[in-house]
Amino acid sequence: MEIWSHDGKLYELSSGYSLPDDAWQYELMGLTGPPGTGPYLSVLIPDATPDGPFTPRPAEDIVVHAGGGIVPWPILEKLAGVLDSSGDLVYEQRDLSAEATSLPLTLNVWSHGDRRYEVNHFYYGGIEAWSYELYEVGPGNTENNFIDVRIPDASPETGPFVPLSVDHVTLTMNGRWKLPWPVFRRFLDAIRAAGDIIQAPDGEPTPAA
Repeated sequence: MEIWSHDGKLYELSSGYSLPDDAWQYELMGLTGPPGTGPYLSVLIPDATPDGPFTPRPAEDIVVHAGGGIVPWPILEKLAGVLDSSGDLVYEQRDLSAEATSLPLTLNVWSHGDRRYEVNHFYYGGIEAWSYELYEVGPGNTENNFIDVRIPDASPETGPFVPLSVDHVTLTMNGRWKLPWPVFRRFLDAIRAAGDIIQAPDGEPTPAA
């Protein structure tokens, strides 16, 4: 278990074997505020040999549970770093080419198996931020579950859009949604590739890690 802090709020990362799921679970929870009000994000890595030592299945089978709430981007990056260093993301087919990560200013449709997703990005004037949204589409999808990354604008009055540093960027999870790790990972990679995730300038205080 690890405790991380950002902007005065605490987040707990725990990991362990989930017997009901036959999977290794990485679970991120917000600790600040009343129980159940903080963000919840978990990554389930299915076990290829549930009757023996844990053997991770290929990364394309990993599932992300987004359970609502807001996670600061630096905390999200720390979680991704833990997963990358764990050795559990086996046979991950991560495409970082411009074709895979570019997001034109139109609806972008991605597929994973028989499921389809759309990524939309736009300037959200109500909160003065650039927003990247990911949601599932299809006739069987009737719930309004989606995630979005919001990058606040440093110059909303004068324009054009200037992103505030990474310490101000957040992932908002709406509803309770289960999505494939490859789709979630590609979403994060595409946002990084857009060039709007920038480090804090020298002299600007950054939250404690």
